[in-house]
Amino acid sequence: MLKPKNLLTLILVLALVVGAAGCTTTSNEQPQSQEEPKQEQSQEASKDQSEDMGYVNSESLVEAEELKDMIDKGEVKVVDFRDAKLPGGYIPGAVKISRGDISAKVNDVSGMIAPKEQIEKVLGEAGITNEDKVVIYDADKELWASRLWWVMKVYGHEDVRLLNGGLDAWEAAGFETEATADKAEAVTYTAKDADNSLIADLDMIKKSFDDASYFVLDTRSEEEWKDGRIPGAVWVEWTNALNKDGRYKSADELRRIYEEAGITKDKTAIMPHCKSAVRSAHTLFVLTELLGYENVRNYDGSWLEYEKSGEEIEK
Repeated sequence: MLKPKNLLTLILVLALVVGAAGCTTTSNEQPQSQEEPKQEQSQEASKDQSEDMGYVNSESLVEAEELKDMIDKGEVKVVDFRDAKLPGGYIPGAVKISRGDISAKVNDVSGMIAPKEQIEKVLGEAGITNEDKVVIYDADKELWASRLWWVMKVYGHEDVRLLNGGLDAWEAAGFETEATADKAEAVTYTAKDADNSLIADLDMIKKSFDDASYFVLDTRSEEEWKDGRIPGAVWVEWTNALNKDGRYKSADELRRIYEEAGITKDKTAIMPHCKSAVRSAHTLFVLTELLGYENVRNYDGSWLEYEKSGEEIEK
């Protein structure tokens, strides 16, 4: 017979063993019961994130988790618009379009928007149809992706969006990339005639010299701005619209930045430019899609054209 002291010791040992077993079961089961709701909440939060930022057309930006869901459901065509020399880094299923494919030399100015027939060929060879939902990404804070977005908008593509934060955001979300782009099956793409309400030309820039309702917005670097600028232009570098992680600032922050520079919706035309209308396409995206401006035209000739024009340069 066990002595009372030994019996008490045995009872305590048995209690500890049962308690440990119970803890083990709880620790194994608890994360399983919480994991799925947490993941679902994360996906829902990512979808609502752009709306929470107060953007007018929040659907024009896609979060990484949302894009992953679109890809899994086969709802999207993804376009990689990074530097053609970069190895790997392709979002699964992404097709490659090269930067030079969407530009042309016009009146001795390089980097101008390509003609309609060229864009039809490029998009068709990428397997994109007129009805496709298209999401574009790059590795340059949506800089080049914005240029392709603008080109597709000029030629009438209805549903084209940007990946907020670009490839960095995709990788930060923990999603894998592939070594090569997808090999698309060519289709027929039919572009609309160019929407000239999205394009500014030199004649419109010259109107700004005497008409304050024509507003020239310089999106280049401070060094470029100081080196020479279009008379009367206002400077807001394109990067001012972004946070350090390459994602866009909130609508309230953006509105304050541009309105303090005098860039208001009542202008007849707001004409952003840079050197070759790439950075300015980024600013056009911000003003039209995130802030809801309706009177923004990308000056396609930009500084390359203006510098050759013989018009006055202010310093």
